[in-house]
Amino acid sequence: MTSKRNLGPIIALTGAGITVAAVVAGFIVVGGPGDARERRLDSIAMTRISQTLNVVQCAFNATGDVPATLEDAAKTRSILPDKSVAPPLCGTGSQPPAPGDVTYRPTGGAGIRLCGNFRRAHDVNDRLDGYYPPNSAYPQLDEARPAGIHCFEFELIGGQ
Repeated sequence: MTSKRNLGPIIALTGAGITVAAVVAGFIVVGGPGDARERRLDSIAMTRISQTLNVVQCAFNATGDVPATLEDAAKTRSILPDKSVAPPLCGTGSQPPAPGDVTYRPTGGAGIRLCGNFRRAHDVNDRLDGYYPPNSAYPQLDEARPAGIHCFEFELIGGQ
């Protein structure tokens, strides 16, 4: 009499091993939950920088002057057809208090400085970073940048 081998436990263990290996490989390739949070915070900072740039550019177009503060830029929007609420921001200067925060400062002439606090360095070849500039007027938004506080220098376009 011949007996059949019970392959159930072997198949189950092999399947579990493959599943664990796939999950570990996925975390290595894509990153874990902490990496996703860092990407999200950096995306928030880049969105705020872009929104701030749009508000300040709009105020500059309306008045011909660089707004001294973000509040001044937001007030200028009230004379424009689109009375959208100004973006959420955290002050002036060059030291954003926390990741995701942004600061604004005029630099003279038509120049401004927008600083963000970033958790990750941005590599232009890493499309997982998920930020794409809304237009080509300010290509520096998609340039490589280090982790930590990074400031973008912009020269506003046009004006009255």
